Amino acid sequence: MATAGVGKVLNGTDRTGRDKDVWVWKTRTEKARKTEVLREIDQLELKIKNLEREKTTHLYSKRSDFRQQFCELEDLEMKGNTDRKTEKVRLRQQLDKMRGMVKKFHIQLKDVKPTPEFLEKLKVTMEEIETTISAFKDQRRLDYEELLRDERTLTQEVTALEKKIDAWAQGPAGVAMETKGAKAKNLSIKNNVMKDLPPEVAAFERFLAQTGGHQGGWDDYDHQAFLKTRSKFRGKAAFLDEAVRACPGRTIGDVRQHESWYQEYTTLKERKKEAIANWRKKKESEKEELLKQADEDSSSEDEEMLTARSKQMEQEREEKRKRLNAWKVQRELQRAQEEERKLKEDISKVKQQEKERERQAALRAQVEEYRKQRQEEEEEQRREQEEKHRQERARKQMIGAEEMSRFQERDQRMVEEKLAKERAREEALKEKNKRLEKLKGQVEVKVERDRNRLYKPTALWKQRNKEIGPSGGGRVLHMTHRAVPNWRQGV
Repeated sequence: MATAGVGKVLNGTDRTGRDKDVWVWKTRTEKARKTEVLREIDQLELKIKNLEREKTTHLYSKRSDFRQQFCELEDLEMKGNTDRKTEKVRLRQQLDKMRGMVKKFHIQLKDVKPTPEFLEKLKVTMEEIETTISAFKDQRRLDYEELLRDERTLTQEVTALEKKIDAWAQGPAGVAMETKGAKAKNLSIKNNVMKDLPPEVAAFERFLAQTGGHQGGWDDYDHQAFLKTRSKFRGKAAFLDEAVRACPGRTIGDVRQHESWYQEYTTLKERKKEAIANWRKKKESEKEELLKQADEDSSSEDEEMLTARSKQMEQEREEKRKRLNAWKVQRELQRAQEEERKLKEDISKVKQQEKERERQAALRAQVEEYRKQRQEEEEEQRREQEEKHRQERARKQMIGAEEMSRFQERDQRMVEEKLAKERAREEALKEKNKRLEKLKGQVEVKVERDRNRLYKPTALWKQRNKEIGPSGGGRVLHMTHRAVPNWRQGV
């Protein structure tokens, strides 16, 4: 039992180490592929820059004889560059949006809560990310298919132009025949090319157009992963499962269908290469035969025909030379007029800029002067306000000190008067008590009980009833006086 347990542990360790090695190998392979792709992109960008510089030097130069003819091409190129930059910005925005969604999802995964609401939220986020990525890939696939169609059209047009050039190179007779044929027939270039192409090439092009280009409708990443897995297993049937794991989102049926497409694609491509090689050999042999025939025909011509043709060609060359000289003179005149006009415009523009700078300088000086004047006025007003506040505080402090001393003197006087009255009242009360005691000692007081005496009005009440009548201005309801501080209240 112990041996079996140790064996299981060793097997698990070996499997873990093997999985780790596979993961490390995949990571290194992916990094190497990315490095290779980036290096290839840098090389292509360098080639593009060199071609752009060479094209600008030869075609778009102001000294070029065909400047006017290439203006339309230059406008198209500028429009294409603008469209590419706009598309690049849009793609970067979409990628940034997807990257932000993935980062947000990673942040949510760091704080996982085992609740149904949280799991539902994670599910919704994953579905949104998957939908966004799928839509992006579908849009890219459609764009690539459109580019492939444009590429095939351009390739066919270039092939047709190459055929025309080959026909022109065969001699004047070929040129005349080609010109007459071009004037007589008004057919599209694409139809002519597809008609003249070998059947194998046409079949290959139709196959690409029907099946989604050189990647069979797959995106670049999935197709490259499929090719890498297929080359690793050397085309054996066992690579299907590995290809499904290497291409997320693809089923085993998709991989089988792509394998069938790739086999047919390889077969048709080989046939196309062989057909093109045979076609080129045939064209070379036909060209050699035509050259030989032209040499034989030229050797059998009359001397008079050669002389007449040479004179005619000389006259044509002279006429062309005269027209060319006249055109050059006209072009130089136009160039001089254009340069003079541009010089006048530049001088006028410089003068206007100088006037504008002077006007702006004067305006800035006025603004600076106004700002300084306003700052000085504000500073003067601030100083006046501070001085006014200081004087007001000093005046209030002086008045407060005077009022305080006066209130203290009055309070002291009132306290002394109150104390004196209290002492006088106490003295009078003592004197009264002494007299009463003295009288009590001399006279014996005997008072009889008489309850009716309680019902009689007192002397004070009688005196008050006698004085009933108007008493002057009436009762004083309110008297204005200064506020009494808290520390003096009740004194």
